[in-house]
Amino acid sequence: MLGGIGGYITSEISGAVRRNLTIYGLMGFAGLLVVCAGGYALSALHTMLSFRYGMVEASLFVAGGLLVTALLALGGAMYLKNRPRPGRPMAATALVAAPFAAKLLGSGMRSRSKWRIAMVGGVVVLGALLGRQFFTGGGEDEA
Repeated sequence: MLGGIGGYITSEISGAVRRNLTIYGLMGFAGLLVVCAGGYALSALHTMLSFRYGMVEASLFVAGGLLVTALLALGGAMYLKNRPRPGRPMAATALVAAPFAAKLLGSGMRSRSKWRIAMVGGVVVLGALLGRQFFTGGGEDEA
């Protein structure tokens, strides 16, 4: 019975991974096409400006526009980096201990049920603490 469950879980995980790889591959290809289209549009803008203002001025306009866009993106990134992050809910971090708790509850003898419940509680608390540590980055300030 456990072999069937393991095979089912393995097939579900491999299907999800394959689907995610396909999605991210298509997103990467779309991003590459957007970058190429942006370059082509900049070339067309340079050509149009060169007819009106000359080659050197057109190059300076395009370079200046790219510099301003880069500075705006850098400013936005710095703003997002310095914003405080919201705390993670404790219920999400307690999910780290779910596999251990399920394993401990799997074989239930009546004489040891109190010990198993205490162990499950300890594992859940330990998993919550470890999960909290992992999700918050260990309390160290990231550079």
